[in-house]
Amino acid sequence: MNTYVSGSIFIDTPWEPAPDTDLAAAIDAGGVACSYGIQEAEVGATILWAPADGTFDVRREQWKLDGQTAVDIPGADEAWVLQETIGEDNHVWTINMLVDGVWIQLNATFLQDLAEAQPLVDAAIAAVR
Repeated sequence: MNTYVSGSIFIDTPWEPAPDTDLAAAIDAGGVACSYGIQEAEVGATILWAPADGTFDVRREQWKLDGQTAVDIPGADEAWVLQETIGEDNHVWTINMLVDGVWIQLNATFLQDLAEAQPLVDAAIAAVR
């Protein structure tokens, strides 16, 4: 994380997810979520890992409704991304990946494109392999 946001640390977060959210689905499936960054500046990333069995399929339908698009990401069996382009500015908000039966979600406040996200994606994938 420090490659992206200098001074990043683990942010110990007492999760209280709202119902019918990705975070709630991941935790209910036995997953974990961790945040890293600079809490005071509200910049960083939250990454979750959860068993995919059924949960990934159900959430995929919501991601489609939310405007996420299917993309190819090296190392992932399937991937969906919520990205926004306003004029010349690009922002990747959320990446959802299916990797060897594990749902990995990466939420970030600083990623401009998938190429920039790849080292962080690789680290998240390495945690399950």
